Amino acid sequence: MRSARTLAGSLVRDAGGNFAMMTAILLPVSIGVGGFAMDATQMVQSRSSLQSAVDAAALAAASAMSNGMSQDQAIALAKSFLASQLANTFPSSNDSSNVNQINQPEPEIQVKTTQVSSSATTYDIALTGSYTMPMNSLSRVLGWQTVTLKAVGTAEAATTASQHPVSMYLVLDRSGSMADATTTSYTGTCTKTSSGKTTSSSCTKYYTKIESLKLAVQQLAAQLNKADPTSQYVRTGADSYNASADKPQAMGFGTTNVVTYVNALTATGGTDARGALSAASAALQSSTELSAHKVSSTNDFGRYIVFMTDGEMTGNSANWSATIDAAVRSQCTTIKAAGIQIYTIAFMAPANGQSLLKACASDASHYYAATDAATLVAAFGEIGQKATSTSTRLIN
Repeated sequence: MRSARTLAGSLVRDAGGNFAMMTAILLPVSIGVGGFAMDATQMVQSRSSLQSAVDAAALAAASAMSNGMSQDQAIALAKSFLASQLANTFPSSNDSSNVNQINQPEPEIQVKTTQVSSSATTYDIALTGSYTMPMNSLSRVLGWQTVTLKAVGTAEAATTASQHPVSMYLVLDRSGSMADATTTSYTGTCTKTSSGKTTSSSCTKYYTKIESLKLAVQQLAAQLNKADPTSQYVRTGADSYNASADKPQAMGFGTTNVVTYVNALTATGGTDARGALSAASAALQSSTELSAHKVSSTNDFGRYIVFMTDGEMTGNSANWSATIDAAVRSQCTTIKAAGIQIYTIAFMAPANGQSLLKACASDASHYYAATDAATLVAAFGEIGQKATSTSTRLIN
């Protein structure tokens, strides 16, 4: 018995092997905690990316409904948009132990439609999206396999300008190249004189660029008039230019004066948009617009410039001028900084013209490259539709 007690006491007092035992116990915990620290950083980044994706999907759905898309179509668009965003942001893994990032649960989408007036409807979109993130191999030591992140995006849009006064100024190229023919044809009447006798017959003709511009402005006006049939909320003005700015059409309610102004344009001369852009900027920042719309600040109404050219900045010559081009770019930067949105349309324009208008546009969605009369008309029509929808916005 004495020997047994002696042996037991020796075992208790013996510290040999303690480090190994503690290591065996704590090492998995340390590994798991370290892995979780790395995953925590990844979770923050993934949550931010998910929030951006659901915000964008909600904005897309709200904007689509304000432009006439049905609720079912808008919901399908939001789901498709979100799935695409997640697929691009969180590519699927070939590791069978990971969750397939693309096959995430369908988002929850709620749509609220409110008829504000006989001509105005608002759309509120609430979208909840989720993303199941696989944990790294170190975190899995403690049994953490995945974590599901959620984010909610809400957006609002409306259909007409009745809640969103608009001031739009057209800056339009009427240089000599605008007399050139496009590839868009129509059936017209041709005359032929032979032996002193003139006969008429139908024939195929092609719209010139200037004719196409006049049709395009009429389409823009139709969209503006549709949103504001009583001419109480939409104000328009215009200035054409060739080697210098022409006398502008002053801002006024409705579109009649601007359409008349554009229909009288002829194509001649070089290309320099500086004067017309200055006129547009001054008109849209004038206190006259504030008082006309009966608002207290420029944040209370939408201000837009539609800047179109079919060429490049040449001044009063046939050659591109880097100096004029740089000056126009600087003007556009200043105008955008003042809160004015710029839509640009490069109409069958060369590379320098396209580059300039891409730089001047408020963003990629504000730039249009029209290759013929039909696409020019469509571009102006879409701009009118976008401008007269109230600003689609995220709701905090």
